[in-house]
Amino acid sequence: MGKHKILIIDDDLNIRKTLSDILKMKGYEVFTSVNGADGLDLIKRSPVNLAVVDLGLPDMSGLEVLNRIREGYSFIETIILTGNASLDSAIEATNKGAFSYLLKPYEPEVLLLHITRAIEKQQARETITRHTLELERMNAQLTKVNAELVHEISERKRAEEEKEELIVELQENLAKIKTLSGLLPICAHCKNIRDDKGYWSQIEAYIEDHSETEFSHGICPECAIKYYPDMDLYDDNGVVTE
Repeated sequence: MGKHKILIIDDDLNIRKTLSDILKMKGYEVFTSVNGADGLDLIKRSPVNLAVVDLGLPDMSGLEVLNRIREGYSFIETIILTGNASLDSAIEATNKGAFSYLLKPYEPEVLLLHITRAIEKQQARETITRHTLELERMNAQLTKVNAELVHEISERKRAEEEKEELIVELQENLAKIKTLSGLLPICAHCKNIRDDKGYWSQIEAYIEDHSETEFSHGICPECAIKYYPDMDLYDDNGVVTE
């Protein structure tokens, strides 16, 4: 992780230099500005972790700077410094979201403690935001995976239903085939068949009723010779003549 960035906005040169030197010795990357407009422009070009803002700036109030930072860069923590403290300004700074409100002249150790705590708060909020975004990404991914699983389960269920339909159809066809199996009473003379209800019918009618078989009628060579001796329907080898 790179250095934490701190912006000092104060029109007092001595305060800017002293505070800047102290913070650099503590490992911070420091930027300075003499007024609110320049400070806000610097933040726009290079956002910082923390802004230390003087309440009485030459171009605008430090509370106005605080307000603009909170509106456009809510992740930046702000500490207000002032040489003319009042209860009203302290309350207003707190209400506008300032991390703390210190009176000049300040003790360096106290200011450093406030800066440390402010940056810890800023980093914790940034971590929470990052984790929240990661959780949202993971939730979106899980939603997608769940949708794919639901689709896969639906497809599997549909395949199972088709399989069951095929099994039923196969069983029905097997049942039809079974109706033609076993011993059937058949007349030795006319070749009619007696069904399971005791009715006699032609063999082709019985088979058609109990299966998907269809018959077409013709005449075999033996019957052709027997019943139609004058018609040359077959040659000597039993082949149909043209």
